[in-house]
Amino acid sequence: MPSRRALLSAIGTAASIGTAGCIGQIRRELAGYTPIEGPCDAPTGTWPTAGGDPGRTGRTTTVQPAPDATAVDLLASVRDEEGQQQHALSLPVVADGIAYISVTGGLVAVDLNAPMDGPIWSRDLDVGITAAPVLACGAIFIPGTDHLTALNSTSGERYWRADAVGFSDTSAAVLENSIYVAGFSPAAVDIRTGTVQWLEGAGETLALDDDGIYTTRSDSQVSGIFAYDLNGEERWRVSGEFVGSASVLDGTVWVADCQGTAYAIDARTGEVYWSQSLPGVNKIDAGLAVAGDEVFVPAGTGTTSVALDAATGEIRWAVDTGIVTGRPVVGDDWVAFGRTNDGVSVYDRSTGEERITWSRTEYHLGTIGGLVPVKEGFVIWERSSLGLSLLR
Repeated sequence: MPSRRALLSAIGTAASIGTAGCIGQIRRELAGYTPIEGPCDAPTGTWPTAGGDPGRTGRTTTVQPAPDATAVDLLASVRDEEGQQQHALSLPVVADGIAYISVTGGLVAVDLNAPMDGPIWSRDLDVGITAAPVLACGAIFIPGTDHLTALNSTSGERYWRADAVGFSDTSAAVLENSIYVAGFSPAAVDIRTGTVQWLEGAGETLALDDDGIYTTRSDSQVSGIFAYDLNGEERWRVSGEFVGSASVLDGTVWVADCQGTAYAIDARTGEVYWSQSLPGVNKIDAGLAVAGDEVFVPAGTGTTSVALDAATGEIRWAVDTGIVTGRPVVGDDWVAFGRTNDGVSVYDRSTGEERITWSRTEYHLGTIGGLVPVKEGFVIWERSSLGLSLLR
């Protein structure tokens, strides 16, 4: 079987490849085409994709906000042509103190240290956006409902557009020289040229490790978690109503189903190591978080968030958080939950003891849909109002 690098280098000239029946037609949209050049060193202070890394672990090296943190509206000076304030359509991504935000009709870059100065740049995009962007190689990639767009992260100028689509916050992630996108089916896109290799498979969300793609899908036609190698060959599948993205770390995949059961699965074989039914947990759209030997399960539309032993599934602690529709964020010795109707709460990672809560009422926040950690703070996506606040 050819290597992934050999495969992606070949697809620019081939019309189709019929390997094991899983690889389909190759296409590239050349409108405004400019290749991405230069080094791909990771920027500092980065949260480059939903979940923080391609494995969607939710892990951060930042510190929590101060108890007396203040909240700033990051979109207060982001206006459309009619002067109306823009809305955030998804979680943003962050690098070097700049937040890249999908807004109605396009993308904007906002300096977290000077949000009232307005956008550093804005770019109109002729595509519907419901997915979080992805940062890599000095570029920002925006999965849309019609195509994937690559922009220069400094200027907002377009590099290329590719015939790949994504709908969820966790529909795209980067590994080495490829960006993988899960829409109707997974696609591998060369990060520099936008060349697309369609894969015939199932996937609405995805997570990556060094040699695998892990997708989930739940609809009337197909439901489950599916694993592919980086050439698009299916390795295994586990049936179930999995709606949130998986988290993958050190050869294990963790995922939860609509009924609030968490699973640990061997990333190579699909063997289910354990499953744990969690009372008070229900329908986790955003996914889990994992760090060290702990897995953190948000309440979803239930009432209770839980910490599990990653190896055994044993419950270590459970706390009454109320509804939590966003992925947990895991720090050095703490874990944060965006409590949808109540505020942002930080708990001791080992014991589950509540350390501090920034009240939604006190900080005038909408319903909380997710958190992005930044230096000494959080960016809070407010699902009901599509607002975006910096708590720092």
